[in-house]
Amino acid sequence: MSRRSIKIPPKEAGSEPSSDVEKYDDVLSSLDTIQTRRKVAASSSGNTENPVKPTTIVMAVVIVVIAATLLLSFGSLPNDSKSDPKLTDGLDFEIRLLDNTTVWLSDYLGKPIILDLFATWCGPCADQIVELQKLQNKHPNVHIISVSIEPNDVISVLDDYALEHSMDWIIGHDFTTKGASRFQVAFIPTMAFFNSQGTRKHLETGVTSEAVMSSWIAAD
Repeated sequence: MSRRSIKIPPKEAGSEPSSDVEKYDDVLSSLDTIQTRRKVAASSSGNTENPVKPTTIVMAVVIVVIAATLLLSFGSLPNDSKSDPKLTDGLDFEIRLLDNTTVWLSDYLGKPIILDLFATWCGPCADQIVELQKLQNKHPNVHIISVSIEPNDVISVLDDYALEHSMDWIIGHDFTTKGASRFQVAFIPTMAFFNSQGTRKHLETGVTSEAVMSSWIAAD
């Protein structure tokens, strides 16, 4: 069975290009405008020199865009020099619990941690809960922590959701949005596994079965 997940909606329509293609189209449009202005200016001043070829400028800009994209994609990864970063290496974030108290994810170090990043409107996230229930029955000593990254999932909403889905484990809200940022969440559910030493060994998107998560724990 293939994994199921939902892509996080864009922040706001029109706030920024939604894809690299749109960014590239924006660049080309800007270049067309620049070339037109240069030709008009050269004609007005009597300058007969050939302007810089558009293809040269396009190639230069494309190189810059690609470099910037790679930097944004990889340059901000926490502790990107290591394949298995630790929770304390820039991955920690604050969580508001259902009783309105706040904790840090690192407060649960000492036991293996299964981190479930979700939202109440996400259908596959509800399927993930079923797998987490199976996991809890099989591994009661593992910290299961479900954290909503949806800004509108306030505590009262999460409380009702937890009751509806019989979530008998740690539940909270990523109220600072640092969790979604530090784990670079683009699809939900996103599942992370930290071993008892606080090293992140797995990061998966989509519904992850109890059997797979149990194999993570067994390898700890």
